[in-house]
Amino acid sequence: MNKNFKLLFFNLLMLSTMISISASSWLGMWIGLEMNLLAIIPIMYTKKNITSSEASVKYFIVQTIASSIIILNIIMIMINYNISSNMNLQNINFIMMNSAFLIKIGMAPFHFWFPEIIHGLSWMNSLIILTWQKIAPMILFMFNFTNSTFLVFIIITSAILSSVSSLNLINLKKILAFSSINHMSWMMSMMIFSKTIWMLYFSIYSFSTIILISFLNKMKILFINQLSFLNNQKEMIMFFMLSFVSFMGLPPTIGFISKWLTIQVLIWEKWLFLTIILMLLTTFMIFIYFQLMIYSILFNSKKNNFTNKGKIMLASLSIINLINITGLIILTYLFNL
Repeated sequence: MNKNFKLLFFNLLMLSTMISISASSWLGMWIGLEMNLLAIIPIMYTKKNITSSEASVKYFIVQTIASSIIILNIIMIMINYNISSNMNLQNINFIMMNSAFLIKIGMAPFHFWFPEIIHGLSWMNSLIILTWQKIAPMILFMFNFTNSTFLVFIIITSAILSSVSSLNLINLKKILAFSSINHMSWMMSMMIFSKTIWMLYFSIYSFSTIILISFLNKMKILFINQLSFLNNQKEMIMFFMLSFVSFMGLPPTIGFISKWLTIQVLIWEKWLFLTIILMLLTTFMIFIYFQLMIYSILFNSKKNNFTNKGKIMLASLSIINLINITGLIILTYLFNL
């Protein structure tokens, strides 16, 4: 695709998200989501890549189903307000609307399409789906959120399925997709108590995801066994390990502060059961991350992926590593003020 057209669709992608989250009516919100869908499909579609074309078609079908549920729900809401105030119908509207938003972001139990589509896309298109495309549905879900029981069910289901499904996977894109679902369960737990911490968590998650995917894209790594190529490249191993430690949310990286604040808020609000569930299930994801790190350290490969471009990339991202390590100290100081 021509670069000018890509720039046009990228601008439309950002504009449509802003239209959705700033709309004053449900219909305006739905129009923004449809514009967003029409903008992302040309970006995803690539003639030279069959899997990318297939993934774009699958994504279009899934998002169309979710949009159809939303417009049907809007019609039901209009009929409900014009005829009666039946509480059962209002509950159905709530479940349908939020289920459609959960389909759009790939949360469990509506997540089955999500890893397959991420697997078929390029790394940069996967980055868009994992970060920017989650903004509008999550904010709209937050606006429409009224039932904590439904949300807790989604959080626990997402945490369980993402942790169990990630075991024994060898494709890094699918691992990141399930990791995204796991992170989303933490983020949604903050929708109940603190919107500010939710925004902070999403920002740190996006920052860590951008670093990690940029590294994997530059090194052209798709599977776990390819991480052994880094064995003779100590600088890249260090960068890879720091990226993953931040992504899994362990100290002293900046990724730890989002989980730390989430745990603190849940304990203050006496949601100990949900806190324990999230912490235990996240240990499964940490086990998978450490498995990836072990592959990059212990297993050796004669292939050398460390070209001059790799050295340039490492130098350009060294400042990001500094932010990654010192971010916890800086943010801790700011929150203590």
